[in-house]
Amino acid sequence: MKTNRWLLLSLMSLIITGLSCKSQNQSDNKSSKALDLRSICQLPDQLIESSGIAIEGSNRIWSHEDSGNANSLFCFDSTGTLLRTIEIINAENIDWEDLTTDNDEHWFIEDAGNNDNDRTDLIIYVIPSPETFSGNQISAGIIRFTLSDQTGFPPPSSNRNYDIEAMAWHQDSLYLFTKDRSNPFTGYTKMYVLPDLPGTYVARLAGSCFIAGEEETGRITSADINHHTGELILLTHAGLVSFTAYPENRFFEGTRTDYHFTTEPGQNEGIAFVSTTRLYMSEEGSNSNPGKLYDIRLPQPQLGIIKPDQEPLIAVYPNPFSKSIFISNQQHSRVELIDCTGNLLFSSTSPGDINIDTESLKPGLYIIRTTAGNGIFQNKIIKI
Repeated sequence: MKTNRWLLLSLMSLIITGLSCKSQNQSDNKSSKALDLRSICQLPDQLIESSGIAIEGSNRIWSHEDSGNANSLFCFDSTGTLLRTIEIINAENIDWEDLTTDNDEHWFIEDAGNNDNDRTDLIIYVIPSPETFSGNQISAGIIRFTLSDQTGFPPPSSNRNYDIEAMAWHQDSLYLFTKDRSNPFTGYTKMYVLPDLPGTYVARLAGSCFIAGEEETGRITSADINHHTGELILLTHAGLVSFTAYPENRFFEGTRTDYHFTTEPGQNEGIAFVSTTRLYMSEEGSNSNPGKLYDIRLPQPQLGIIKPDQEPLIAVYPNPFSKSIFISNQQHSRVELIDCTGNLLFSSTSPGDINIDTESLKPGLYIIRTTAGNGIFQNKIIKI
């Protein structure tokens, strides 16, 4: 009886969350912004079915193929030249769908592609960054998991929303996003969370969000989070969905921005941040022809923008913050971090991107003070 009650409450919570998000997102979709795609190169021949990508170091792009292909990661550069191959010796590629990294040189390979919604062997492989070892083989740690709300394998066609093709790491946890395969199509993605350490877990359903009413624009195929800014990007076949300024880790409660591609690419499968406003996207090829690697440039970030009287122009992320603050100073403004008693903790006049380690700071109120010309501007930020 308790189990049935728990399932009922979970479903009610999911419905309420979804309806709230749907109302907001329908409004956001009306002001969808355009993004240009620039083709960089064709992927190496070893990546006919590229499914996820990660960026490491200078001009070193890593990817893997999806279901039934090699249990390997492939490194290439922006000319499409294959540089290195790593075999995961204790892994099987049942349906590898996404690849993500943390901020401590750990990589996660998600084997939870589930087109038919009937898998009971969902896995994430954990390896050190390939840039930290020189061999061409590695044994992975294994995260095994089930989904907290799935009881049918497969469930009825109207409830087939358990195919996980997108994953991102954030603050010691892995966040998984579903590719909706329901019929009739609902246009929702569900978000699950689980620890980032090897073990066996039940992935907790942490929310859902209406993406779009058509399959082309409503199915999520990859995800990434910018470790500096906290911006979450979800990839669809037709564009991107961005979430910023969210409370804690509740991404869907943040500021949403929808982007649509001005040109139609192929089958988009992988997305990864290169910098604050730049991403790489990979596509799956067909027959014996690999897909392409694309360059995407986002507008300047708007999260935490400080723009009093149009001067000075900086951006601060995230707010609230915990372990670090990222500041984008586009001018020669003097930027200072001050505590609530007036003590100066940090100062810089260098234009560009600044990352401040704040892990040692106590929770509470802090001030970002910006000096430009004869003006002094102050904005409050909060450590949680």
